[in-house]
Amino acid sequence: MRLAITILMISIMAIFVVNNVNAQLGTNGIIATTNKSTYQPDDKVIITGSVAKVVDDNPVTIIVRNPIGNVYEIGQVALSNNLFVQDFVLTDDITPGTYSVQIKHGTQTGQLTFVVYGSQMQLINVENYAIKVRGNNTNLIKYSDVSVSTIDDSLSISFNANAISSGSLMQEFQIPKAIIDSPGGSLIVKIDGSILQCEQTETTFDRILDCMIPSSAKELTIIGTVVIPEFGPISVLILVVGIIGTVFLSNKMKIR
Repeated sequence: MRLAITILMISIMAIFVVNNVNAQLGTNGIIATTNKSTYQPDDKVIITGSVAKVVDDNPVTIIVRNPIGNVYEIGQVALSNNLFVQDFVLTDDITPGTYSVQIKHGTQTGQLTFVVYGSQMQLINVENYAIKVRGNNTNLIKYSDVSVSTIDDSLSISFNANAISSGSLMQEFQIPKAIIDSPGGSLIVKIDGSILQCEQTETTFDRILDCMIPSSAKELTIIGTVVIPEFGPISVLILVVGIIGTVFLSNKMKIR
């Protein structure tokens, strides 16, 4: 089992290093990378790396500093063989700019950077929850009707993207798991009925989808395994009151 975990972590490292130019070699034996080079508020940052030499049971210390040099995040993570993984979620009010990451294990050090962009945000209300939609030009897409299906555990969002001059526009959807989720797996995303490949991450309470929305598209459908009930708390209350009223009137008529 331990060997399998080690192989998996090495594979993840290899993928990150090949696909992420943000991977950097420390001045003293630490290689590390982030899962993306750029982020937006509420994104999850995943730092994966390795040390050249394991020093006793010492953990790896990771310090993240904001664009003006103040400490934004600090943590310690244990090594698995010589590999480590640390993650954290960016706050909703995070300052845009370049963030630096300092990594230390014993006398070994490494560093890397990532960029946080500010962005426009729209809210799509679903029952008592809201989907946050972010992007550099979010106002070019007008979101309208939302429908939920408990039959196929899906959420459909209608929109108008005609304002996009050409091509596609990147949109990030931060979706509360209370609305739709797929525990242990990924959500399926469709655009006008066709599968759309979106980068997916998740936090404790949210699913985050980074999707390219074509200018010609009309509807986004997200399919999971668990979806919010079609009847919200207020609808259920109204339904219960209606049933009680019907029973009361029925009994009253029988007595007469």
